[in-house]
Amino acid sequence: MKDFRADLHMHTCLSSCAELDMTPRRIVAQAQKVGLDIIAITDHNSARNVEVAVELGREAGLLVIPGMEVCSSEEAHLLALFGQVADAIAMQELIYRGLAPMGNKIWQVVVDSEDAVDEFEELALIGASTLMLAEVPDAIKQFGGLSVASHIDREAFSITSQFGFVPDGVIFDAYEVIEPERAGLQLQTAPELPWLASSDAHYLRDIGQRYTVFTMEEATFSEMVLAIKGQGGRGVRAVFG
Repeated sequence: MKDFRADLHMHTCLSSCAELDMTPRRIVAQAQKVGLDIIAITDHNSARNVEVAVELGREAGLLVIPGMEVCSSEEAHLLALFGQVADAIAMQELIYRGLAPMGNKIWQVVVDSEDAVDEFEELALIGASTLMLAEVPDAIKQFGGLSVASHIDREAFSITSQFGFVPDGVIFDAYEVIEPERAGLQLQTAPELPWLASSDAHYLRDIGQRYTVFTMEEATFSEMVLAIKGQGGRGVRAVFG
């Protein structure tokens, strides 16, 4: 078994809330600089910059997990992490059916491996999808992915901020935690699940500020699934700074 450092929540320039310097090429370079072994690209409601990031990561020896941050109809955020780019794109297609066209012009940039602009996304990615919270984990599972309740302890766009508690019957694979003490209080009556720490990076300097150590045989998505389940001596440990 080996330990691998993973930051599984970061936004590229496709997310309007991220700086334009958050291109796949620069993200991969910064992830290597701070000693990460695994990252996930998780733009709001879209995976359009994922494939480029995966290819750049492969060239650099960095595992890039295809993903997105889904916003439920109740405006609760969930990370969707997948083993294949095609699975992330399939999830995107499901989400896109319910997204409205963008009103005011904001920058949502799709780029190539050299940071050149390919296209501007015209759907309002920052808005809520039409999927209810209870539907999102099932949809993620349908495409072979892992569902993680985003920043469970934040006062906005989290399960607890939108509902006041973790709803019964909604099954996640893990919780993303920002502040351990606050999360511990909020999750006292919730189902026990692994805690993951990640940066939710919108700026290059944020990458790797929080991360999760995965203990497993190799850096693959299938091994990560086993580690989150705690199978065969594998496991996860959140590192908050």
